[in-house]
Amino acid sequence: MRATLLLTLALLLLPPALLAAAEAPYPFDDPYQATVFGTPADMRYAFKAPVRPEVRAIRIEDRRVPQVFSYSRDMFFSTALQDGPAPLLFLIAGTGAEHNSAKMIFLTQVFHEAGYHVAALSSPTHMNFVAAASDSRVPGFVPNDVADLNRVMGWVREELAKECSITGYAVAGYSLGGLHAAFLAERDKRTGEFGFSHVVMINPPVSLIRSVTRLDSWLTGRNLGRMTVHERIQDYLDRFSDYYLNADVTDLDDDFLFRMIKEIGLEKQDFKALIGAAFRISSASMIFTSDVCLRAGYLVPPDDYPLRTDDPLLPYAQQAFNISFNHYLDEYLLPYLQYQNPQTTREEVVRLSSLEAIRPFLENEEKVRMVGNRDDVILDDGDVAFLAEVLGARARFFDHGGHCGNLMYPAFVQALFEAVRP
Repeated sequence: MRATLLLTLALLLLPPALLAAAEAPYPFDDPYQATVFGTPADMRYAFKAPVRPEVRAIRIEDRRVPQVFSYSRDMFFSTALQDGPAPLLFLIAGTGAEHNSAKMIFLTQVFHEAGYHVAALSSPTHMNFVAAASDSRVPGFVPNDVADLNRVMGWVREELAKECSITGYAVAGYSLGGLHAAFLAERDKRTGEFGFSHVVMINPPVSLIRSVTRLDSWLTGRNLGRMTVHERIQDYLDRFSDYYLNADVTDLDDDFLFRMIKEIGLEKQDFKALIGAAFRISSASMIFTSDVCLRAGYLVPPDDYPLRTDDPLLPYAQQAFNISFNHYLDEYLLPYLQYQNPQTTREEVVRLSSLEAIRPFLENEEKVRMVGNRDDVILDDGDVAFLAEVLGARARFFDHGGHCGNLMYPAFVQALFEAVRP
């Protein structure tokens, strides 16, 4: 499972280059290529004073973490602090992403350059968050995930207040983290715990279920043919390995990866499958982690417990790769929620995991901003129309960029600066 995750990170989370980039049109007008390729290294925003985020950890006393996740007993996050007093911005990662993934490191520097202390948090769907910090350990239901994030943010605030002067609070997130940021702000409007001055959604879904259904649809027989998801991922691994072995490699950097993806001749359905596979890998890790933490028996038979760090995990990964999010919702998440509250319905879970559930708040809260793309592959036309109608001038759309593909492009970064400007 880890090897496949590394592949996906190499493909879809190319590390940011901190070299000056000349302003030029964003190069990809195909949203699927944009999502996979991102922003070429020589076109990325150049930071005036690059910072290196510091990795930190919080441990919940007496929390039981399965031995197979012993390396994840602490909840990790990262920070970039100003030298003097400043507001603190909480940055929330996208689906399955860690606090120090490439996109998170880049965005941490963006908001630090904008004048904020920054605390970057892993997605509540990431394995470390599920094992070390989640209350239910059953991620995927937005209200519960937001409650977990809110609690963790309180702990982080307490830790950072010991060493820096905090003058206010803001929250931002990309992809699913953008949706979480909006729900955190709506919660804070009712509780007053932080009093966020700025709220920024970056390439958010409107409906979690609607977006993941789109992603999962690219891993069906119509797009994969007779291959299973696991077989398709293995096929990509083999093709990338062959290219690597026969290429003149001087450095395994983002330029090499960009060239490799172009030269192996991917077609449109391959780009869709890569994007869907990236999400499915994150989803598989989330499902496996929850199943092991609760000993639910969904993937791991009861006789296989306790799992240890040296146990072979590939058989479980192969099973998890073939589980769509809707199957997870119907077979695992919904039964758990109904055990907690028998009145819970699938329709309610879907509704409460959508920005449509907090539409009045979004319509009337001037501090909420959105920066995204009209051709975002996780949105349909109705989603784009919803964001434009509800947020009005507070929604900044770029015509091209796919899903977070132009996130490192200078014009996109400038839009982020404007979104958090006092």
